[in-house]
Amino acid sequence: MFEDEKTNYSIVDEEGSRSTLTLDKWAADILQVELQDVHEWLQQKFDLVTAKFPNETRRKRGDYVRALAYREAEKSPHMADILKNL
Repeated sequence: MFEDEKTNYSIVDEEGSRSTLTLDKWAADILQVELQDVHEWLQQKFDLVTAKFPNETRRKRGDYVRALAYREAEKSPHMADILKNL
């Protein structure tokens, strides 16, 4: 489950350019089930983090968004099912 597989999501950065946010596949798979639109959710979180931390580097803001995504995925009942199979 926790291999090095990744899923890339395209977002629009603060300058209006396309950028990529990468999540571990396990979290992306859970979010795909739990959220109506993962791309939109990630974009909203990126915009929120950018507004709250405008002086942070893009990499650091991406780290914050990833942390929010992993926390959201870990709240899912699907995570408990996954952990039972380990």
